[in-house]
Amino acid sequence: MLKPHFNRTLFFVGIVLFSFLSSCKETPPDIIIKKDPAVNNSDTFMLKLSSEMPELRVPADNPLTKAGVSLGKFLFFDPILSGNNKQACGDCHNQGDAFTDNNKKFSEGIKSKLGNRNSMPIFNLMWADNLFWDGRAKTLRELATMPIENPLEMDARIPDVLVKLNGSGLYKDKFKKAFGVDTITKLELSKALEQFLLTIVSDNSKFDRVNLGLERFTASEQAGFDDMKIKGCFACHKGTLLHDNSFHNIGLDLSFSDNGKFKTASLRNVAQSAPYMHDGRFATLLEVIDFYDNDIKINSPNISETEMNVIRRNKLSAEQKKDIIAFLKTLTDDKYLSNSDYKTPF
Repeated sequence: MLKPHFNRTLFFVGIVLFSFLSSCKETPPDIIIKKDPAVNNSDTFMLKLSSEMPELRVPADNPLTKAGVSLGKFLFFDPILSGNNKQACGDCHNQGDAFTDNNKKFSEGIKSKLGNRNSMPIFNLMWADNLFWDGRAKTLRELATMPIENPLEMDARIPDVLVKLNGSGLYKDKFKKAFGVDTITKLELSKALEQFLLTIVSDNSKFDRVNLGLERFTASEQAGFDDMKIKGCFACHKGTLLHDNSFHNIGLDLSFSDNGKFKTASLRNVAQSAPYMHDGRFATLLEVIDFYDNDIKINSPNISETEMNVIRRNKLSAEQKKDIIAFLKTLTDDKYLSNSDYKTPF
């Protein structure tokens, strides 16, 4: 009974991957900058990916180097970037929780103030544009320093951070090796963080191994996949990245202060990244499924047509919901969650 379903899975995923990967072949113009050679070409950082992933998309003026990636990792886990030297980027992005914040709806900053957005997971950012829930950062490099300056988060001034870095023998040496500079500027700081974040990749879940023909779904996992396909979930959670790199109003609320559209989150590692939605309103995957099945606000302004299609489809049974959760758990990448390359160097 499983074999025919398995074949249909590969057929569907293959078509989705083909259409998505075809759209990823060309790097957007904003990321192509006149290429400068790496300071130490023998120090190239080799990033190995599954054959199902899109082509590498690294900024031309910031090639990955061992020195640059190592520096970026040090900075990501060092509280020196915060206003009071007590909070690091990694404090709100924990690897075991898909680099989200320990099942918290909102993260707490250095002044014990809560942010207003749920901490997003970190992986496969190489293929993402217009970052954060609201897309306010056009590129990963722009994103890298925003939490440092956010008064609700690390609450620091970049000039003050640069004074600390330039006064550190450790970082003076690391920035010299990575970028060949004697004086550290915001550009090198953002480039270093960008390099480390670019290397955080998730591409080794059961879903990936099934797609490569190395494993098979269980009957329940296969049924969950089929149910999600019929329900229309893959209209937005598409391709090997399992998101459409876009923004939608999915009918969460009838009124809001902005346009109500938020970034489509990838379904990869979704079982590890609770709570869900931009404001962390749903604590469990079942709550999310129940929302899409019963609670979409059809009269919400600017609601996505995709959501309207979801509403029109048949309701899910309790068994179907269990099957969908079983499939979603196949998207967990244990290697990514425990990869020592992403752990703190301290």
